[in-house]
Amino acid sequence: MPSPADLAAEFDVLMRRAGLTVPEQRRATVLASYADFREQMALLHDRYAYTDEPSNVFRLTRPGGL
Repeated sequence: MPSPADLAAEFDVLMRRAGLTVPEQRRATVLASYADFREQMALLHDRYAYTDEPSNVFRLTRPGGL
């Protein structure tokens, strides 16, 4: 996990790229939510390998086997 300063800088870059402006009075709360989101993504990312996910393949055949 990045340091709080690095996390804030990353957050600011992402908000600028998205064209969003977070009001200053809400920045601390949104930044805390972003930090939590990053932690949750790290947990989910390493939880399963792609081979653990079931794959569905659907095949439709026409009447008469064509």
